Amino acid sequence: MSTTYRYLFADLRTNDILAELPLTGVTFTQVLNSPGTLNARLEISDLREQRYDITNNTIPARTALYVDRDGVLVWGGIVWFRRYNSETQTLEFTAREFLSYFERRRIAVNQAFTNTDQLTIAQSLVNTAQSATGGNIGITVGTETSGVLVSRVYYGYELKDLYSGMKDLATADNGFDMNIDVQYDANNEPTKILRLDYPYRGTTYNSASPTALIFELPANLVMYEYPEDGSITANTVYGVGPGSNEGKLIVNASAPAQISSGWPLLEDTATYNDIYDTNLLTNLTAAEVYAKQDPVVTVKAILPAYVDPVLGSYKTGDQCLLRITDSRFPNNGSGYGLTTVKRIVAINVEPGESSPERVTLTLADPTN
Repeated sequence: MSTTYRYLFADLRTNDILAELPLTGVTFTQVLNSPGTLNARLEISDLREQRYDITNNTIPARTALYVDRDGVLVWGGIVWFRRYNSETQTLEFTAREFLSYFERRRIAVNQAFTNTDQLTIAQSLVNTAQSATGGNIGITVGTETSGVLVSRVYYGYELKDLYSGMKDLATADNGFDMNIDVQYDANNEPTKILRLDYPYRGTTYNSASPTALIFELPANLVMYEYPEDGSITANTVYGVGPGSNEGKLIVNASAPAQISSGWPLLEDTATYNDIYDTNLLTNLTAAEVYAKQDPVVTVKAILPAYVDPVLGSYKTGDQCLLRITDSRFPNNGSGYGLTTVKRIVAINVEPGESSPERVTLTLADPTN
């Protein structure tokens, strides 16, 4: 099945398209609540530099990169790194999704919020960042709300990076999901949209729905990996805030039901040097122990992009049904060895210039 990919380089601030370049060896990842990464190379031995102006049209830290798949934008981010290899005459690129921009922005002025919707706070942080001279990269910010009211104070002298500020809100107990999506507008121009989803991004699995996502081996999956990591398991977490010695702010959260069921006591710490609010520190620590109380299972499921469900019909945050029957999970009499609902937390795509498109899905428990 033929699929056409186009790679569009644009000025980060104006969004003007600078060049369309024939990248090869491309892989790109979409990650829930974190900036995904794109890696690619450009073979410039047979390209005319004067025509493409590769030097000025791919400058790291000021150039955006959009990936178009058959007329639909499937990835967008910022070129942060390029490297030329004179032996192979190739230019290598690394780009990260637009959320990565806010890792390079600081909360430099005091901002205080009292009993304010958590999504409103995140929106305000982005709006304030984009109001600074040179700080507007054209991200559209909405006005959606969650109904969850919190109080936060950000001190300018801490110079906290804005992404961390948003991540603290998102990962707190009763938080939300966040992404910056890209799509074409009515004028066929790329746009960047801040998406804040409460309580979760994506669709909930419904077996009765004709569009329910099902990934199955043997069927549409080529292979899978099923790691189970107990090395980071913890049922008691100490949240460590700022301060020193006896004055250090410390809270703890635990999962007593797990311990009473026979699990050994497993302890860990989580450090938040810039969190002065005890309630916030408690919420973050509670979320930490909730995520760590069981061995982490993050399934890697690999499938062709063109099989049903095809690439583009699912996104990060969506729930799906995973069914596996093989030596690891033999048929137990119900028809399948393993039947479980999972959530897509990352999508890695390999366009494959000389081979079929390949997609690797990272699947986690729906509560993660």
